[in-house]
Amino acid sequence: MMNNSLGYLAKERLEELVIKIDQRLEKYWNEEIEKEFGFEESQKKLVKKVLEHAKEHNLRAAKRLRASFVYFGYLLSGKKPGEEIWKVMEGIELVQTALLMHDDFMDEDELRRGRPTTHEYFGEGDKHYGESMAVNVGDVVLCLGYERVLSCGLDKEKVLEATKILMRGITNTAFGQIYDVTLPKLGELTEEKVLAIHRAKTSIYTFQNPLIIGGILAGLDEKVLETLKEYSFKGGVAFQLQDDVLGMFGEQEKTGKSVDSDLLQGKSTLLVAKTLELGNEAQKKALLEAWGNKEATEGEIKKAKMAIKESGSFAYSVDKAKQLAREAVEIAESLNKNNLNKEAKEAVDYLKGIADYIVTREI
Repeated sequence: MMNNSLGYLAKERLEELVIKIDQRLEKYWNEEIEKEFGFEESQKKLVKKVLEHAKEHNLRAAKRLRASFVYFGYLLSGKKPGEEIWKVMEGIELVQTALLMHDDFMDEDELRRGRPTTHEYFGEGDKHYGESMAVNVGDVVLCLGYERVLSCGLDKEKVLEATKILMRGITNTAFGQIYDVTLPKLGELTEEKVLAIHRAKTSIYTFQNPLIIGGILAGLDEKVLETLKEYSFKGGVAFQLQDDVLGMFGEQEKTGKSVDSDLLQGKSTLLVAKTLELGNEAQKKALLEAWGNKEATEGEIKKAKMAIKESGSFAYSVDKAKQLAREAVEIAESLNKNNLNKEAKEAVDYLKGIADYIVTREI
């Protein structure tokens, strides 16, 4: 990989941004809760409960990677982000919370960042009610996110263009999610199919969307925006491959979710696809006895994970993530022109460093 000092510095810079964005989000939620909505007392209480849950969910310990990409996408122009960009960053993180609420419901996850998921929080004693609430509360937070971006106060034409990019990105992410939940019904799981999911979901949503939004609001030219898109497709897939590794072989105390859920839910990952391709018959059998089997025993889960490692799939996934991260670094370096000022150089260094960090992280 690259010089790890840039990775360390990017991690530090991200942590600094996390502190500030969390403080701003808390202030935002407090003001939103104070507004009060409802035409009857019980309705007002329910709305407050919903918003208080949304606040708690949104303020759980998070990487805030998407917000950082808005910041550094803007900084790449050489201009320091002001109050308006921070509002856009808040909006992006609200959208992220909304999609997590929906995603957890579809994945039937019980925990998100060590706390109950939205459908679990509202669904105690009534599963259908909890699921219905996850859909609706997620929709509420999604709209609040859009509203925050639209009301940031920057040039109206640029804000409208950025919002269109945001909404089209969410649309494409939804297409990726549709493919993800449908893929088990389509037959053989392959590397090509898994990477198609990652490009449609993580590359566009986590990397490309926020970077391009920041860039558009700063007035970056089309050539630079295209380079950011190329960077996003490499970095986004690398990020997701590492996420999948952590989802199965990480530490629950660090990731905040079960390290067995991806396997038991039959999640379509490169770890699974390559085991089915590279593994011997015994290894494939061991994997399939646990993959997508919510009744799998502890012993079956252990054997499945062993098969993933012994087949070479684990090493392949890790190496693939590192390779893509290296390619992302090279693309970011191509932005490092001689005429860049201090702010723009800082943005390039962050893009290079974060590409290194995302494949070495443990959360």
